[in-house]
Amino acid sequence: MKQNISATILALILSLFLTPFASADTAEGEESVGADVFEPGKWTEKAVTMLDEQMNQSPDKRIPKGLLQKAKCVALFPEVLQGGLGIGGKFGRGLVSCRHENGDWGVPVFTRLTSLTFGAQIGAQSVDVLMLIMNDKGLTTLLGGKPIVGAEAGIAAGPVGREGSANLDVFLQTPIVSYSRSKGLFAGAILEGAAITRAKKTNHDLYGDYENTEELLFKRTEAPESVQMIRDALAKYSQS
Repeated sequence: MKQNISATILALILSLFLTPFASADTAEGEESVGADVFEPGKWTEKAVTMLDEQMNQSPDKRIPKGLLQKAKCVALFPEVLQGGLGIGGKFGRGLVSCRHENGDWGVPVFTRLTSLTFGAQIGAQSVDVLMLIMNDKGLTTLLGGKPIVGAEAGIAAGPVGREGSANLDVFLQTPIVSYSRSKGLFAGAILEGAAITRAKKTNHDLYGDYENTEELLFKRTEAPESVQMIRDALAKYSQS
């Protein structure tokens, strides 16, 4: 029985690492042979559902609205897979939307979260991750493509409920405020050691040619209808 359980966990670990490499963008912007088919519209629906569930919880459990109203950008990663058996890892797809100068939310830019870890660990789970990027330092950390180290990156676990709403000053100065929702057996800091990279081909397919990611995040105003819903949801929950 134990051998069967170990085999199952090991299979999960292998799938965690094979999936991101199989679906990664190549230098030419083309998907690798045998890549999984990623549908941005469906993933946007998952992100909206995740946000709806969080913001519609009871007042004592939801993210303080005042914090969302002050966020520079919001990153949503539904279903980040995490597993370990001595060697562990994480893989998830997500999207980032940033606030424009006029207060409107920009188009979603699609990203990936990956990591490889070593040490005493066993288990598997799926975790939802929501990050509020409060300033430029937080955005640089988020899109830097390097492994995130909590203390250096300025990441703090976010407050919830009425008490959290009454003590927002510290979090308003924090580069990244992070929330995670666990669904399984594995505990730990989901962002520690993870790297977030941009899904170049997905973004190109959605928006065509663009100068750089910052152009998409802060200047682009038109988005396909299939991904527009996340902008509507962010506007709904961050309005005064």
